Amino acid sequence: MNEVGDRREAARRWDAAENQLISERERALVARAYALFDCFYDQLEEEHELMRKARMLRARKPDEQSRTAPTGNTLGSCVDNMIADQIDNLPEAVMLPEREETAQSAEEMDDVVSFVLYRAGWPGKYQTLMEDAIVAGTGVAQVFWDENLEEGEGMVNVLAWHPEDFYPDPMYEDIQDGRGCFKATHTSVAWVEEHYPQAKGYVAGDRYARADEDDAQTPEGDTRVTLLEFWYKKYDAQAKKTRVHMAQVAGRALLFSTETGYGAESEYPEGLYAHGEYPFVLYKYRDAWRKPFGTGLIYDYYDTQTAIDRYAKYIDDNARESSIQRHFIRRGSGVNPDDVADMRKAIIEWEGNDIREVMQTVQAAPINGQVYEMMRYMADTMKQDCGQNQFTRGEGGLNVTAGTAIHYLQEAGGKITRWHSERFKDAFRRMIEQILWVLSEYMEPGRKLRIIGGWNSAGGMRERIIELVAPDRHGGALPRPAYTVRVQVQRGNPNQIQSDNEFLMQAVKICADAGTPLPPETVIRLMEGYRSKEGVLRAIRENGSL
Repeated sequence: MNEVGDRREAARRWDAAENQLISERERALVARAYALFDCFYDQLEEEHELMRKARMLRARKPDEQSRTAPTGNTLGSCVDNMIADQIDNLPEAVMLPEREETAQSAEEMDDVVSFVLYRAGWPGKYQTLMEDAIVAGTGVAQVFWDENLEEGEGMVNVLAWHPEDFYPDPMYEDIQDGRGCFKATHTSVAWVEEHYPQAKGYVAGDRYARADEDDAQTPEGDTRVTLLEFWYKKYDAQAKKTRVHMAQVAGRALLFSTETGYGAESEYPEGLYAHGEYPFVLYKYRDAWRKPFGTGLIYDYYDTQTAIDRYAKYIDDNARESSIQRHFIRRGSGVNPDDVADMRKAIIEWEGNDIREVMQTVQAAPINGQVYEMMRYMADTMKQDCGQNQFTRGEGGLNVTAGTAIHYLQEAGGKITRWHSERFKDAFRRMIEQILWVLSEYMEPGRKLRIIGGWNSAGGMRERIIELVAPDRHGGALPRPAYTVRVQVQRGNPNQIQSDNEFLMQAVKICADAGTPLPPETVIRLMEGYRSKEGVLRAIRENGSL
């Protein structure tokens, strides 16, 4: 579309949204949303472009790709192994009571949180978050109350949102300090009007629809549009409380607002969530100074992988040239070029003395061996530097045979993995805290959950009926959940497993010496589960009571 057409289209969109029957307060909300989004969209363009470039390299589609030579996957395999390391270290939340009277409910909340994560498909969501963090630098998790779960009764849900379609405030490193944040969904006008009939006739295409998307993806006669989910905070100075609200807009038309109640069955004067935070948690691979997004593994080795692919192209080109012999024949020499080109002919006759005077065969010289050595050196160095050396990847090599040397090489890679795991565990802890807040706020008093899981002392499945008690608001404020969240991984490193098992065996010996031996099924259950000191002490107390 030309420049004049762009102006006409923009004017048409503006006129359609201007005719929407909304209040001046709601019109000001829409204007503020698009003013902020325009700012965020422009200032985060560089970060989002880097994310897209990282995705392309992950898909083995670099910027400068040879039409003949294959692209290497050394960096991609490093990414795969780092994701696998984090999946092995899948975090689990343990509730620690802050008061004695909440000890029983803290144990029950362990099961409730595990139930929430199970229903949300957490292992798959965590894998998506890890790939986003390692490749694009940041994984975005959203914690929200889903009214459609549990047969319409509602339950907390967790959503993994790709960072390319997330727009936090670029002024702040912590998104909770920002003026707002946006989730972008690229869809069509017909889809928006079907799901938001109150905005029908007021929604039109906008400039935020991705220019790199194929127009064939849009149904014929429809227009692409970007649906924005705008999260913002309002501070109540009288109550000294921050309230978080959400509005949905598309094509400069208002679709939904928690502050005014537009498009909703009821208003949310206290805000959508009592914790007063944006319901997003960022899993960053590495922090970037004064930027909301982090940087990923591909950012570190983008140029290295590009160089490896370039060296592979040199080797491939030389192999192709070396496989072809070129013949130079003097014109009028009496040699038939067709006979020379026909490899089926073993004997070619001609009239003359020395054939080398009229015909010469040339073949490309082998490439310098330094090219291959440099390519292999850069690939091996990348594996070593990112912690994915041959031993941590389960490969052989490096000409190392001593058991202690192999152990330390494995441990060197494990250090980097544990460092990133601790960063991700901290983000997971903040996510669990939001889950507790939302459960406390939206769970109806007296509602019971039937949770089945684990094994009892008789070897059968354990069934628990848990009644969640929703705390009462005091002056509009919701009390903080009375639990401290501790995060542990479901499979520790070998040294930690060995240490925990030694502690367990010492506890078993002490109980046997004291005349209260632990049953074998309890010991086996502890060895197969998570050998925390609290779990061992709880098992000892239960055995003593029996």
